[in-house]
Amino acid sequence: MAAGVTGTVFPGATACLSWRSRDGELEWAEASAGTTGGPGAKPVADDTPFDLASLTKPLVSTIALRLVARGAISFDTRADALMPDARGTPGGAATLEQLLTHRSGLAPWGGLYLDVPHDPGTSAARRWILAEACRRPDEGAPGRAVYSDLGYMIAGEMLARASGRDLDDLLKQEVVRPLGIAEDQMMYAGALAPDRRADLARRCAATERDDWRGVMVRGEVHDENCAALGGVAGHAGVFASARAMATFGRAYLDSRNGKVDFLAQEIVGRALQVRPGGTHRLGWDGKSPENSAAGKRMSLETFGHLGFTGTSIYCDPTRDLVVVLLTNRVCPSRANEKIKGFRPAFHDGVVAVIDG
Repeated sequence: MAAGVTGTVFPGATACLSWRSRDGELEWAEASAGTTGGPGAKPVADDTPFDLASLTKPLVSTIALRLVARGAISFDTRADALMPDARGTPGGAATLEQLLTHRSGLAPWGGLYLDVPHDPGTSAARRWILAEACRRPDEGAPGRAVYSDLGYMIAGEMLARASGRDLDDLLKQEVVRPLGIAEDQMMYAGALAPDRRADLARRCAATERDDWRGVMVRGEVHDENCAALGGVAGHAGVFASARAMATFGRAYLDSRNGKVDFLAQEIVGRALQVRPGGTHRLGWDGKSPENSAAGKRMSLETFGHLGFTGTSIYCDPTRDLVVVLLTNRVCPSRANEKIKGFRPAFHDGVVAVIDG
């Protein structure tokens, strides 16, 4: 990690590992390096929050799993059953499961924040963006997995409407509190009161000098579409520490093995099952046999996710290992893509040590 700083892969980073020793004891290791970046930068600490970017997606899919298990919503629920503005659109016909597995037929992305005819962050802007996301189909072959931020925007809104609770409240109720994570270690920044948002800005890593906002972004979501939605969305918006995300990954492995009841084994199995048309599962991605960001050493059972800001989580069931790496590689510019070479080397180094 120190080499990542000196090699200008990122200004700063924090990591957390969770694994079981040969005698079955749960072990943890944490490390940090570099600075939070931007004006007023300070050293990164183990508990420094980072903008998770798309690591928000497995958190949101987990909210969905818990709501489905309680009967609050079904995997077969269509978007237009809960969102009247989606009726007659490509996204309206998509089911919750299709949206969460990136098989909804929606486009990967769209610069909706540039086109919204309302002030960003208002309820009118949110309604327009979500309706417009439903109207943006992918032009590729039907049935294939197309990684889609737009699909997760809609899925997040479906969960909020089905439960009658905002997505930030769902995160607290379904993930943060059940796993014993401190609320200042995992949160939607956009939902914070002004004093708590100012505190987050003092503690968290900066991201990019954003032309749209005209500032170095710190303490608010980097993703522009999420920012225009008010900072709370299904595809991005959560800030967390590495330990908080490793605790989340540990809950998946232990639920899968029947050690905890955070999620039932059956529903974890459904989330992680391999599906035709691509490597994307429900909320997660499988490990590609070649050129994976997880490196060469992790098993092919590994599942994980990447975030645009330079974040990642990988869970290797074969080793009962969780590896979280949070960086702000986009600071000061997203043009820096050295993380693509750093990530697999980092993971291979970690696994080599774990394997002894």
